[in-house]
Amino acid sequence: MKNLKRNSPIFLMLMTLVLGCQSTQSFKMQAYEKEELQVVELDRKRIIQECYFMNAEKENNWRYQHTLYMLSENNEVIPVFYPTNQGKTECIEHFKKIEKILKRESRVKLCLRDALEKRSDKESILIPHDFGSLGKYKSTYHALTFDTICNSKECYSISDTWTYTCPGFKK
Repeated sequence: MKNLKRNSPIFLMLMTLVLGCQSTQSFKMQAYEKEELQVVELDRKRIIQECYFMNAEKENNWRYQHTLYMLSENNEVIPVFYPTNQGKTECIEHFKKIEKILKRESRVKLCLRDALEKRSDKESILIPHDFGSLGKYKSTYHALTFDTICNSKECYSISDTWTYTCPGFKK
């Protein structure tokens, strides 16, 4: 009992240190159902992006779709699409703007549109997405629509109006 009384201040200091040093969640999503809006805060290493070329029968200059994939803490992939098809140059510009934001800091915040819906097993996309050291995973959700991506220094959005409607986002 004497030992416990004597060591209790040390124990309290250690517990405070342990609890205070816990890392932030690598993926945090908040849904606003009324607006079908998702606000996601995640580590940049949990995002990959691509300019996807959509093959079509007729020649068409607007066949690129900018896509980013987010990896949740449960290792589920959520695809996010730019809302319109683009030419190759426009898609690469979009890619570079987001890449610049991802390189600046370790965490980013995204504002996404649409309801989050899980795919059925029949709808699952079989192509795994490579998240480097985090592994390869298949898309388990239907795609959301890209609106805004921010870190503490800058934001990029497809529409300034939408940026102002995203909770907690400031341009």
